Amino acid sequence: MDTELLIKRFRNLVDEAQLFPGDIDYSILAGHVRLLDRIAMVENSSLTVFDMFQKKYVFIRNRFRDTLGYDPEKAAAEGFDHFFRIMHPDDLPMVLDTTTRALRFMMNVPPAEKQDYKTVFEHRLRDSSGRYIRFLQQEAALELDLKGNLWLILILVDICPNQQETKSFQRSMINIRTGRALLFNEGREEPDTTLSPREVEILEYLGKGFFSKEIAERLYISVNTVNNHRQNIIRKMGLTNTSEAIAYAHKIGIV
Repeated sequence: MDTELLIKRFRNLVDEAQLFPGDIDYSILAGHVRLLDRIAMVENSSLTVFDMFQKKYVFIRNRFRDTLGYDPEKAAAEGFDHFFRIMHPDDLPMVLDTTTRALRFMMNVPPAEKQDYKTVFEHRLRDSSGRYIRFLQQEAALELDLKGNLWLILILVDICPNQQETKSFQRSMINIRTGRALLFNEGREEPDTTLSPREVEILEYLGKGFFSKEIAERLYISVNTVNNHRQNIIRKMGLTNTSEAIAYAHKIGIV
């Protein structure tokens, strides 16, 4: 995928959003900022709000700014360009594709459904020493304008538990009411790193507290087969145990 073309498509989509001053109440944003400031004091995460009317970040609280070595005010002024510049070049095309498709989806669903979804994906950002750190990013509609248009987007970024070098790229859109995941299956995800339906099923049972023997009985397979699947899950996700795999799977919407 051509990165410049993807950037152009993304910007054009953002510019398509037609919001008007009379449909926006910035006292609502002020209320969100007060709450997000409190959350930022205790969360070890990056919290950002993007304003679709002003086409810029209107709130940035980042616990990783010293690690990444950037000025929040400069990042706010430069907008997307700042993060595009420090993102791993191999990740940027997929991030652009993911955010563009997710944004288009969110702009087109009925107003009553716009806040039912969140998008989750991984990417790497370059720190002040030139090393790339893997992050897990979540995006959701924070507020709509008076006509039901997408106005404020909340962006939450955490350091990914899997810091191993891998070409796999996890991304999904999740309906937060139903838990249903709308997966992006194409792209550069590789078969060896994508969980099979059976592995996802076993991960769901593990997340509910079932032991291998109980899972085996429910699925009519041997305990040894269940344990083999568990080892494959850990290997594919680049983690060290199934507890990490369960927590991570919930975050990216696999289960």
